[in-house]
Amino acid sequence: MVSSKVQRLCALEASVTSLMNEDPDLTPARAYDKLIPQKTLVAISAVAQKHSAKSNEEDYTNVLDEDLEIAKSCGNFDGTEPSKLFLKIFYHVLRTLEHDPRAGVVSPNMMGSTGVIPLTIMSIIPDIMRHYANLIVKAQSSIILATNFWAASHASHIITDALRELSRRRIEADLPPVDVKILYDRGNLKQMLKHHINVDEKEYNDEKIQIPKAEEVQGITLQVVNFHIPPVGTFHAKWMVVDGKIAVLNSNNIQDVANLEMMCHYEGAIVDSFYDSAMISWNNALKPSLGVHIPFDEDKSRRHFGFSDNRTIAKTIGDSVSQRTKEFRARYLKEHEGYESQDLGRDGKDVVPFAVQLGAPHSGRNHEHSNPENLTAKPTNEPRGPLGTGGSPVPGHNGQDHIANAESPPEEVRTASHTGHIGRTIATEEGQDEVAKVLNQTPEVVESEKGARLASAADASKIEYDSTLSAEAKRVQKFLGTIEDLTKHLNTTIQPNTKGTLTTFDKEAHVEDFNPYILHPRHKPFPIAMVNRRPFGSPGHQSIRVPQNEAWIAAIRLAETQIFIQTPDLNASDLIGEISSAVQRGVEVVLYLTLGYNDAGELLPFQNGTNEQIVCSLFESLTSDEEKERLKVYWYTAKDMRTPIHAKAKQRTSHIKLMAVDGHIGIQGSGNQDTQSWYHSQETNVLVDSEEVIREWLWGIRSNQNTHIWGRVDNDGVWRAKEGRDDVAGGYSSGDQIPGTSGGVKIKFGWAKGIKGAIERVQGAGGF
Repeated sequence: MVSSKVQRLCALEASVTSLMNEDPDLTPARAYDKLIPQKTLVAISAVAQKHSAKSNEEDYTNVLDEDLEIAKSCGNFDGTEPSKLFLKIFYHVLRTLEHDPRAGVVSPNMMGSTGVIPLTIMSIIPDIMRHYANLIVKAQSSIILATNFWAASHASHIITDALRELSRRRIEADLPPVDVKILYDRGNLKQMLKHHINVDEKEYNDEKIQIPKAEEVQGITLQVVNFHIPPVGTFHAKWMVVDGKIAVLNSNNIQDVANLEMMCHYEGAIVDSFYDSAMISWNNALKPSLGVHIPFDEDKSRRHFGFSDNRTIAKTIGDSVSQRTKEFRARYLKEHEGYESQDLGRDGKDVVPFAVQLGAPHSGRNHEHSNPENLTAKPTNEPRGPLGTGGSPVPGHNGQDHIANAESPPEEVRTASHTGHIGRTIATEEGQDEVAKVLNQTPEVVESEKGARLASAADASKIEYDSTLSAEAKRVQKFLGTIEDLTKHLNTTIQPNTKGTLTTFDKEAHVEDFNPYILHPRHKPFPIAMVNRRPFGSPGHQSIRVPQNEAWIAAIRLAETQIFIQTPDLNASDLIGEISSAVQRGVEVVLYLTLGYNDAGELLPFQNGTNEQIVCSLFESLTSDEEKERLKVYWYTAKDMRTPIHAKAKQRTSHIKLMAVDGHIGIQGSGNQDTQSWYHSQETNVLVDSEEVIREWLWGIRSNQNTHIWGRVDNDGVWRAKEGRDDVAGGYSSGDQIPGTSGGVKIKFGWAKGIKGAIERVQGAGGF
């Protein structure tokens, strides 16, 4: 059960944030010590957690109703109705605080909350960075940005350009500076003595990082901290909080890699939890202070979906981008009525995907959310929303249920471009391969081969930014009408000349359904819980019972119908047995993995092996054909490809981290399903309880890749070319395996390759 000690922690009125509000001179570290004194060494508490936690099946399934009521009272879920599955998972998460109340990297009374998600992006890093940029330039008081690895790159220049633009706007309007805090992990020998190091300007402005000097951005203040706990306690979280009112949580670092990534935009009370966790992660003195953080319940301006101008998020479904997706989905479902998921991905057939299987209502679910199809537009005179951009009220809060008049079309997206990269305004696709060169040149204008006008970072004042979410979506979708357009979009500065293997005859791929911007229809707030993990620097697997891991384990053990996981790596030893057990008890498990992702690093001793090795061992652990058919494993296949590509090619990889269970529970964030994320790194994840959002996420997973068509491995864990696959580019014949694969066999001198991979990770060149 949840102990009285944990219940008292959750009932505290104080949090790290509130203590800092009361005393502006209090550092986050001192506030945390005041709230939860660290009485036991982290290594000792981790061992205590591991050996005291009950871990048999009965303890997970036989949770009493009174236990669920206690779990519910430990969260701030007012105005929502958490499902039983959500409360059971949250119950087990809370138990991890018994021996280590700091395990969740958030004040215990802020672990459970509510919120909304207006936008999800499933796309390449520049698209996500573009949303960061649009939020940055509208900031009014503060920005706290965290990433595992920051490298001077196409991606980072989108952020630094936005910081320059924000500075220009503040100076031009004669407004106070916006306080910007940047937190990253770039290992330093000094961290043997002090884990959080204040980074001076000379270091953060060097050629490897290129964050602007103070004199370049006088309209903002800049403070940078480098955080790592040697040797393996990596800061792996990736998020941003703007003005304490909007949070984004994503899978990507700020660097150039050929990854498909996922980002979610959060609003509502959950942002207070993000802010509190950000303060704990920052640890050091805030210079300057960020001032008083006004919580959601006291800030009327946050009763709105932000960043939507005069248009509600619900009404964006009438825009051409969302309307096209909606029409495609209706047509697709009608065409595939009666199909079963056991045929999914067999012989290259695009039959009904798991996302549709989970789209049906679930027995026992309490459907409290509004139906966006039936919303009636009403005029409103409510205050403007977060970041001063206007917005529509969050329905269901304090009796407010107004939505803005959305009859007039959105302002047309400007098509004039001053740059060749997607990070600024509407990109000129022909200039994408020139970006890396241009960013490091002088401010003079550069002409690309096609005549596209490119701008250096010094041209930031000329950059135009999207004013609405639907404008963002339109800007991206404008260039994605053909297979060739899609390939150009998925290419990055590190591999600009990759050729897609789809042809115009590959109708089953449905290229027209590629929809990287998922504009969620208006919805009421739903239950959300932060399920993080604190960093653990010591080698070994003792740091297992933390909120992140417990949420994953509980979700898998309690699933009744289906578990979906997409992750770049899967090899955590405590996870593999859980997957096998779930399949054996009759649950369908769908795994989307990236072939060859970080193979070198995963070959180190105690890392547990590569994706191929783990997949083959999973199938070997199953005893019947029926069980093996319930385990559906796929190698990530990009939207412009007909086969998976080995990660060593650095052309098409997926870095998305998502778990979805029984159609209404999702866990999204920075945590991989590998040894590093399970036992060592600091991670930020959220547990959400929303059938509407999970359905949209799973449809987005289907729409933005071809994994479900051509990625499925055979029931021994090996992908082979076969009928329906043998006409792909590269001359595959029936029975051929993908170049670079090992078939799951043991790799000679794997430890030596593992050392090389570990070094690449620290340098930011390996998968992380």
